[in-house]
Amino acid sequence: MLATRVRAGATAGLVLSLIFAALFTAIGTFDLYVPSLAPRLGETAPVTLRIPYGPRIVRDARSGRLAYEHARVIVPRGTLLHEENDEHRAAFAYESTRRPPATARLVSVFVIHFIVCLMLTAYLRRFGQNRVRLLRAQIGLLSLMAGSVALAKGMLLLTALPEFWVPMAALPLWVAHAFDRRTAFLVDLAVAFVAASLLRFDNLLLSVLLVRGVAATLFFFDRKHARQMVIAGTLAGISGAVVFIALTVVYEGRFNVLADIFRGTSSNVLACIGGGMLAGILARALRDPAERAMGHVSREKLIDLTDLEQPLLRKMAAEAPGSWEHARAMANLAEAAASAIGSDALLTRVGAYYHDLGKTVQPKYFVENLAHGEKSPHEELDPEVSADAIMAHVVMGTKILRDGRIPEPVVEFAYTHHGTQVVEFFWHKCKEQGNPRGLTQEYFRYPGMKPQTKETAILMLVDSIEAASRTIWPPEQKKFEEMIQRVIFTKLSSGQLDESGLSLEDLRIITTRMATTLVNLYHGRIKYPWQRDSAKQEAEKTPIVHGAPPANTTPVVHSPAELPEPKSSKDGPKSGEAKGEGKSATTEESAS
Repeated sequence: MLATRVRAGATAGLVLSLIFAALFTAIGTFDLYVPSLAPRLGETAPVTLRIPYGPRIVRDARSGRLAYEHARVIVPRGTLLHEENDEHRAAFAYESTRRPPATARLVSVFVIHFIVCLMLTAYLRRFGQNRVRLLRAQIGLLSLMAGSVALAKGMLLLTALPEFWVPMAALPLWVAHAFDRRTAFLVDLAVAFVAASLLRFDNLLLSVLLVRGVAATLFFFDRKHARQMVIAGTLAGISGAVVFIALTVVYEGRFNVLADIFRGTSSNVLACIGGGMLAGILARALRDPAERAMGHVSREKLIDLTDLEQPLLRKMAAEAPGSWEHARAMANLAEAAASAIGSDALLTRVGAYYHDLGKTVQPKYFVENLAHGEKSPHEELDPEVSADAIMAHVVMGTKILRDGRIPEPVVEFAYTHHGTQVVEFFWHKCKEQGNPRGLTQEYFRYPGMKPQTKETAILMLVDSIEAASRTIWPPEQKKFEEMIQRVIFTKLSSGQLDESGLSLEDLRIITTRMATTLVNLYHGRIKYPWQRDSAKQEAEKTPIVHGAPPANTTPVVHSPAELPEPKSSKDGPKSGEAKGEGKSATTEESAS
């Protein structure tokens, strides 16, 4: 059985939620179990002591009156704790109530983390795009969350900087770049809650983190250029600072912005802005390892894979030249279609280059690799044997790509570009011969899986459309659109696009874009003088037939080098593609 990428089910989501909820709880509370980290009056603080922002009653030192105010307390690591100091005494009392943590409080924190993780995994599994439904992507995403929370915990314990410096917006930026913005929004919600739990769900911290993560995702306009992450992070930091100021005025009734800024490294406004900038810088610097952790291929890696000097591409060009030219033609069409609907055009192009690499194992079993007049080996084989030889290129291509250490998102194009379709040509041939062995249709079904993403679905469509386009004459927009619609309907009716995520709007846009691309591909050319003279001499030698048009009626024709010759009746499989029978009746299964 062909091994494919594993998707996370409900059980996997439950297990992941339990594991990472326990991990988040451990990160948030581990310091409470270390005796050497406990503060003592009269000694230096082993770690930074923090009391979350909130209301408290204080006694005025001069008048002795009690006052109600909102405040936060930060006692830097290494500070000598004096009993006479109100902040030191308050921080010591606060820490004393937390050590060791009560079982009920610990369980409650775990339950909150578990609910957050369970909601995240359930959304990814049921409503996320297919790439985030993969087990690898979810494990990587939750691991990055754990790393971000651990970084935040370290900053809170080891530095005296305001808590707003924690760069949690880096994670939504990674997700927005690797997947989509909707998933990034939900990830921001989850990571903001987990990070805020480090300070007992500080309302101000939670609000700033939420706004900053959403703003970073929205301001990340150009996802093709990673440097935009820094700009998005900076704008998100400004948004967080505005929210912080507004909420502080709501809680306290006033806020002096200039006085806060002049506090320097202790400024909360600068911390809000700086935390956003830091998130953008980290997102840019650590983008490649972060995306690899989530199973995504970086743009730089994809560009490297398009190099025609890549060993596997050279292997295909040398051993299966016809299939290689077919793949290159497909790449142009697929890239244009993916770009039109906002999918990953570069990934689609790379997938088109590599998807048929399995044909290098037995190239002569595929008609595009036969020389003119060369006999097809299928003429001497039983239909089921021919079908096995054809279907083997999916499995072998997958194996070659994995052995060549090609990233799995590219390998996915190899085992999904035929989905679970039936090799119609040889199935019909088997039935025409009376099906002597009593085989079922399942013997002629590809061993792969249906396309799981828009990019792989586009390649499946283009694989049939590119071959069928060679049978269209004259190359007009309307004729191409009719052919494309017929191919799409065939795939829809067989259920091959059910799991791809393509919408009807996407299919409409793809139809129009690919028809336009094909019209431009088979464009007209002016005949050179020597061609006109040659045609005139040929016409003079040929007897005039009644009703035939003159040899040089129009000066604009298609170059023979650019357009295929009209197919004869023996090329039935090519014509079948135009009738919507799919790739099975074109370049792969043609045996006559």
